[in-house]
Amino acid sequence: MTDSNEKIPFGEKLGLFGYGYKLCAKMTPSYIPLMIFQALLISAQPLVVLFFSARILDELSGGRDVQAIILYVSITVGATFLMSIIRAFLTREVETTARWEMLYQRIRMMKGERFAKMDFAHAEDSSISEILARMDTQMRGNGLGLLNVYSISPSIAQNLFSMIFAWMLLQGPFAMQIHGEVRWPVWALFGFFVVGIWFILRLQVRLQLMLSKIYKENAKANTAARFYNKYVGADEAAKDIRLYNQRDSLMGIFKSSFDLSQWIPYFYFMGRTNGVMLGLLAVLSGGYYLIAGYSALGGTATLGGIVQSVGAVTIFAMSIGSLIMSLGQLFNNAAFLKPMQEFLSLPDLLVKGNKPVPPPQEHQYKFEFRGVSFRYPGAEDYALRDLNLVFNVGKRLAVVGQNGSGKTTMIKLLCRLYDPTEGEILLDGINIKEYDYAEYTALFSVVFQDFCLFPFELGTNVAVGADYDKDRVENCLDGAGFSERRESMPSGLDTILYKKYDEDGIQVSGGEAQKIALARALYRDAPFVILDEPTAALDPIAEYDVYTTFDETIGDKTAVFISHRLSSCRFCHDIAVFEHGKLIQRGEHEELLAEEDGLYNKLWEAQAQHYVG
Repeated sequence: MTDSNEKIPFGEKLGLFGYGYKLCAKMTPSYIPLMIFQALLISAQPLVVLFFSARILDELSGGRDVQAIILYVSITVGATFLMSIIRAFLTREVETTARWEMLYQRIRMMKGERFAKMDFAHAEDSSISEILARMDTQMRGNGLGLLNVYSISPSIAQNLFSMIFAWMLLQGPFAMQIHGEVRWPVWALFGFFVVGIWFILRLQVRLQLMLSKIYKENAKANTAARFYNKYVGADEAAKDIRLYNQRDSLMGIFKSSFDLSQWIPYFYFMGRTNGVMLGLLAVLSGGYYLIAGYSALGGTATLGGIVQSVGAVTIFAMSIGSLIMSLGQLFNNAAFLKPMQEFLSLPDLLVKGNKPVPPPQEHQYKFEFRGVSFRYPGAEDYALRDLNLVFNVGKRLAVVGQNGSGKTTMIKLLCRLYDPTEGEILLDGINIKEYDYAEYTALFSVVFQDFCLFPFELGTNVAVGADYDKDRVENCLDGAGFSERRESMPSGLDTILYKKYDEDGIQVSGGEAQKIALARALYRDAPFVILDEPTAALDPIAEYDVYTTFDETIGDKTAVFISHRLSSCRFCHDIAVFEHGKLIQRGEHEELLAEEDGLYNKLWEAQAQHYVG
């Protein structure tokens, strides 16, 4: 992923501008046309007034045709009134469409949708997680990235239209006509203006570099502040903060994160830049007034032409200055669009076939690991080495081993969260890559140790949806050992878990949450059940009871139980022992115990001494 500190070539920045507007069109299809129409009216309205005011002045100082004056006044008032009404309507629509809070939520939803659909390998990639956190901090703290495209675009469009319309007034038939004697001062004034704009452009580049540096430093500070801020009001951190006197450390982080001194040089330099721009406009306007006065004395310019031309020159110059500033901000923002572009276009890593999976009612599935080795992306060592393993259909397999032995990695490969680095996994003799991905993953009911429940109703958590069979949900909860707690729930299956989003929600303990996760696996009713140490929060006796009840509930399904506590897996038909990514033993409990030099015997003896008095 690209860091926002990376320098991006000019051509690539132009492409990122286009990508930003493409996302805008996707998120809010009506925004860009409405914004352009609004900018057109905002920039045209004062120039329409200027044009017809000049015509009125010409009539008042010349022919004094009452009908012409009435016509010009009527057109000015009518056009202004009509444009004001349309402008007010467009402003309301644009502001509603591009409301900051709504845009922020839509961007988060867009990122969330991509995160949910991308391959799991991306989700476990720490660099992508860091980029997502940085993008969120930059967006919320400084309005960078896509939000900046929304906030800067109206200014760019308005100044661009104002510059075009002002130039049209300067070139039109009613503009001030300059005779030959004063043309050289006009060219001199134009040359001064070009040099001044070049100088302002240089100042704006430096100003944007300063702003870019502040944004990057501020984004890092905001990231630290947001990370540590969650601990200030967290119950789980309250005791440690007090007992270890961590208040000063946290306050030091907050003070350094929200240090505003870095903005002072920027504001000073911005003030000087704006002063130079205002000075340039003053010289330009004053010089043009002198030229206009001299032309008027020579009889080659009308009063209306002078007013129109001077006003158009002023608007033209101001529009160029503002346009340069706005384009500079948009140009500087390109670096913060690239991470979003790369994240939203992450490639698929898994090969996904289209072969249909036979329905469970008509089939028993035979899974086999054949010469499978796996190494996590970016890792040097293999997590699994040359694994050959056949799952016995309808049987229970216990998988044991110390941390880092490859047990969970094997499950991730079986469930197609990753594909093997070497070797293949077969379902009924066919490589699992050839099967339809969604149909294949539906074969598994899995409960990992780091499972997640949501602050929804209890029944919704179990069924993973609001429309469910209540009797079946209750049976699954009972089968997971949650019957007593379920019966005490104030609103039954409609009881909301946790208080994060509802003050009436109830807190559940870690062990209770694990039982709910087990019930969710039962409700899915998949033909292959996997429990990857989901009962770590339970004591050994409670864990054994849950596993035994769960074993009875799943019937003739194929199941894999992973646990550090070997006593919890004695009911399994088969035990596989892993060490350093390799399958080193396999057999029944008594058979493995008989191997006195084997790892299983050592693990059993090490744990048994804690339970035998």
